[in-house]
Amino acid sequence: MLEQMRRQGASIFVYLIFGLLIVIFVYGINPGNRGGEGGCRTMSNTVIAVDGKEANNTSFLIAHESNGAKGRQKVYVALDQIIRRELLAQAAEDHGIRSSDDLIDEEIKQGYFFLGGQRIDFKRQFMDPTGEFFKFKQFKAWVDSLRVSTGSYREEQARGLQAALMADLLTSSVRVSHEEALADYIYDNDTVTYDVVAFEPAKYARALQISDADVKRFLEAHSAEVEARYKADERTYKGVKPQLALREIFIPKAAPEAAKPADDKAKPADDKAAKPGDKKADKIADKKPAAGDAPRPVGLPVEVAKARLEGVRAAITAGRLAFPDAEKQLAADSAEDAPQYNGDHGWRSADSPGLGDKEVDDAAKVLKAGEMTPVIATERGVYLVIATDKREGDLSYDQVKAEIAKTLAKDLWGKEAAKRDALDTLAKAQAGKALDQMFERELVRPSGGFEQLQEILNNPDIPQETKQQLLQQYMQSQQPPKHGSLERRERLQGIALHEKDVPVAWTADPDGSASGGSSAVGSTTPASGNTAPAAAPAAGSAPAAGSGSAGSAGSAGSGSAAPAAPSAPVPPPAAPIAASNEVLPQLGTVAKAKVNRVGPFPRQSAMQGIGRSKEAIEALFSELAPGALGKSVYEGENGAYVVIQLINRTQPKVDEFEKTANTEIARMRDARGRAALHDWLKSRCEALTKAGKIRPSPDKIRETDDKGNPAPTVYRPCMYFDVLDR
Repeated sequence: MLEQMRRQGASIFVYLIFGLLIVIFVYGINPGNRGGEGGCRTMSNTVIAVDGKEANNTSFLIAHESNGAKGRQKVYVALDQIIRRELLAQAAEDHGIRSSDDLIDEEIKQGYFFLGGQRIDFKRQFMDPTGEFFKFKQFKAWVDSLRVSTGSYREEQARGLQAALMADLLTSSVRVSHEEALADYIYDNDTVTYDVVAFEPAKYARALQISDADVKRFLEAHSAEVEARYKADERTYKGVKPQLALREIFIPKAAPEAAKPADDKAKPADDKAAKPGDKKADKIADKKPAAGDAPRPVGLPVEVAKARLEGVRAAITAGRLAFPDAEKQLAADSAEDAPQYNGDHGWRSADSPGLGDKEVDDAAKVLKAGEMTPVIATERGVYLVIATDKREGDLSYDQVKAEIAKTLAKDLWGKEAAKRDALDTLAKAQAGKALDQMFERELVRPSGGFEQLQEILNNPDIPQETKQQLLQQYMQSQQPPKHGSLERRERLQGIALHEKDVPVAWTADPDGSASGGSSAVGSTTPASGNTAPAAAPAAGSAPAAGSGSAGSAGSAGSGSAAPAAPSAPVPPPAAPIAASNEVLPQLGTVAKAKVNRVGPFPRQSAMQGIGRSKEAIEALFSELAPGALGKSVYEGENGAYVVIQLINRTQPKVDEFEKTANTEIARMRDARGRAALHDWLKSRCEALTKAGKIRPSPDKIRETDDKGNPAPTVYRPCMYFDVLDR
């Protein structure tokens, strides 16, 4: 019996030893997996593979816990930070750059943190105020907050340091000449501030009250244009699915009245004493409330609106009233932006009329020609819709010519109406009135930036497709300046990059016109014909240190002369904008334009408020004195007609440049280096992604909808590079 017990004890001891070994093994293969990441996960410890190199879960935890994004974007940013680090670290290995244990320990003790190949200064967190003592407790708390061990943190930071050293090498390899810095200084300090009033044709087009007689008149005068449009779009009129010609009357539900002030009896003494002929009283009476300050109340209580539309419907059914006449009668109660919500909606798909409310769409889609919906009350207000016609199949020119004519007429007459208002404004301003005395000033709202974008991206009610489009638009707007130029988005394209100090010249726009600033200092001859940036390095290789060709911002070569390109012919000056002899239809209410103060801005190929109008830009920088109006109306952004007034112009003092020349050169070199680094990273990442050599773990990028069903993948490698390199 004793022998049997001894054997059982030995067996238990063996089992205990074996179990302990298993625990040690499981912990050893995943030391950085803490804080709820699970147990043994040998198959999923690789978070992303970049060109054959795998990054583990510790890399992900450090990147994930330390980036400032939210929701799913936090995961995507972390993945892009790891990709960015790996691209640089692998290039560092190729160039023989290594990071030793002593070096990373020293960097950590100096208060630096490495993320995505960027060196981040954490001295305030890890160093005492004197900068002499390292606060280990704070450091340990920081590492614990990342949910990794200290050893794993050191290993990942060593890889990050290696990437940062390569980034430093790339950014420091670009060159900037004295003349380039001088030209940039001239550009930055030759600025204008101006007022601009824009008259937008689209607003006038919406307010046009075009009758059938107007359409017929336009068709007679512009038949060739209408027929040409039909031929150009003929395929869109073949095999047309059922469509309805719809008209609508919509009365919005009245908003609750704002509470009146408790004491409305108290009035200024001037008002009480006002008498006919009193100049002060007349001045007060002449003042009209600014547009938008006290909007006209619109809408009716739902029951009142419903009763009114029931009466209108009965009158139309009895033949006593035409639907268009009813629209006019109820215009005062309709939405202020009529006819967008009232009147002729044109041809709409019978399956999906798109009238803004599902209940109204459902009622409209079953209509036959000449039929009306019942009066429909919804949360927004009360509707009545009529289908005046129905069509489908192949549509002939005669069937659609009136529709085409109306579309072209709106465009032409909207432009003409806007142009005439602009010309009238210019004439009044030339008579001695400043623009800011004639128009209310536009209030410019600051952009919401990345924080507002994050709120949108985290909103579960917004479709993923819409979020992706918004994200792409934001990234495009955050593209770094081209050719290594400085902070402004719009630079004069093509500041020549040279290895030698040679006179710099502004290059030309694609159409041959100069996009540069005012006269350059010193020689203005083309600099050796070398006005194009050097080609970017191949996507699979890092630029050699010191070559000056990092990314697209490298040196343009040895500066040897190239044959001068033949100069493009100078186009004749544009004819002044003038009114035509078109007879316009009746025009409804158009919101009054506002004056916008812009600047100070340097000369750019496209300027705020006036777009790419070379005539307007030339007037601001070369023709007008401060306070002077533009001599004509110009065509500005989005086809708007604009009137401009120069407020102020500042010009550079070249002598001042020499006092800060070294600082300016260093600043420009730093900006150009950062742009070069970004271009190299982006091109390398895109090339590897296209080749299938960047593979994130499926569980990190898997998407589901609110019900847990699979959804389309949102993440793409490099999608946050533009944000990370801001």
